[in-house]
Amino acid sequence: MAIRTQEEVLVDSALRYPPKTIAALAAVLDELRVRGIRHCMWKSNEHLTEALAGRTDLDILVDAAQMAEFRDVLARHQVKRLTPPPRAAFPGMDHYLGCDPSSGRLFHFHVHDRLVLGEKYVKNYRIPIEEAFLSSVRDQDGVAIPSPELELGVLSARALLKYRPRDAVKDLLGIRTPGVPEPTRAEIRWLLAKTTVRDVRAALAKAAGAIPPKIAGDFLEAFESEPRSGATFFVLRERLRSAMRDRQRRGRVGATADYVATAWSRRRRLRFGEPETRMKPVSGGATIALVGADGSGKSTVAADLTDWLGWKLQVRSYYLGSKQPNAPSKAAYLAFRAFRRGQRAVEAKAGPIVAAPIAGARDTFLALHHIANARDRRRRYDRGRREARQGRIVIFDRFPMEAASSTPDHRLLDGPQVRSWLARPKGITGKLAGIEERMYARFALPDHLVTLEVRPEVSLARKANRRPDVLVRKSRAVAEVADLVERGNGSTGVIRVDANRPLDRVLREIKTRLWDVL
Repeated sequence: MAIRTQEEVLVDSALRYPPKTIAALAAVLDELRVRGIRHCMWKSNEHLTEALAGRTDLDILVDAAQMAEFRDVLARHQVKRLTPPPRAAFPGMDHYLGCDPSSGRLFHFHVHDRLVLGEKYVKNYRIPIEEAFLSSVRDQDGVAIPSPELELGVLSARALLKYRPRDAVKDLLGIRTPGVPEPTRAEIRWLLAKTTVRDVRAALAKAAGAIPPKIAGDFLEAFESEPRSGATFFVLRERLRSAMRDRQRRGRVGATADYVATAWSRRRRLRFGEPETRMKPVSGGATIALVGADGSGKSTVAADLTDWLGWKLQVRSYYLGSKQPNAPSKAAYLAFRAFRRGQRAVEAKAGPIVAAPIAGARDTFLALHHIANARDRRRRYDRGRREARQGRIVIFDRFPMEAASSTPDHRLLDGPQVRSWLARPKGITGKLAGIEERMYARFALPDHLVTLEVRPEVSLARKANRRPDVLVRKSRAVAEVADLVERGNGSTGVIRVDANRPLDRVLREIKTRLWDVL
């Protein structure tokens, strides 16, 4: 048997799948096919093209006997397992997230080895139809999917089990949105165009009665004649529940209590800005810090990484720079400016000796301003560290770092400021400088340090209002920090990135290298 080259495999995949299919996802599907692992995308195949492009999730059913081999394929392709929120964890269902190294695009698998379906938030019914699904597979866009009869039969059961009393009321009165949501209605119509109700009944009858064929068929006939048949849908729902009572995971009271508790919890999290369905890496949380000179793109990269990972993961982004001062910092800085004007006026009239007390007050308020900034940064840093310990990915936009001893100006990388601004702080300002330095000394290195290294001339082209000499020193400081951390042999991984290139190339490299270590 001739061995196919990588180029031949890529060409074959490009012909098999739709044009915008993620290459890494196609590679996973190709290996599943080659290794003969029985699987199929068991639902929502109306949107298969969008799912292959990473715009929505892929629900894949895998033969339980081959699940270990399936996980081995995912591990080989750096597809990583996720931990869902407790109320979104269901039996027989795992979550995996993959990344395409060439583009940085993500794709998400809902992996099932058994089908547990039912009410929204609860999924209270075990449907033993996996073997029928896997034995009926056909090809669509290069992907294994079940027969339309079985897919539509299960969709009918899912629609009925999710049908609520208030949905029946809405349909009976013809008000508001339909009780069967429009995406489900569209999917039913799409599948009905590929098969008939009679064939659905026949396919379900062969599937050992996993879903009562008559109930599913009656639902589809009612839907075809009147898509808002509220009374009929509600009666069919009760009949289906009764027929499948022995397949419930929990009793009716317990399932209803679960639904109410989950709905309330999700509403509360949404109200307070908490992602309601985001997951966490099984490997645990991590802190990622971005460091770079002006014009290197720190804030742009931080925002893009937050959106990228936040598609499925619980991600927090904290700005640790000084451009978002708190109230004490603003007040101290206003006082500093007032005393500075007063000191200059008195010095011009009476000389520096008379103005010395005012200059001392000026320096004190400047030191207090920097301490307030340091305290605020420390709070955000501590909050981020707690989030990472809870399993979230935390991105620090800017991070207080001190360069090597050859770079004495700690202002360059958001480190201690007082001694840099005040030539020789003494007395109260000296004590305040010590307080500030001790606060910054408590900042531990992040898990991953991303240094955006950019040449001074590039920085100046992007930030024309900056001093060239400062940009030179900042660029040098960033490189020195990366060298120091790398030589420290600690637990912090350093990702050095050439930020002189266009932003899209910089982002692709950062995403690919971060994915390898998360």
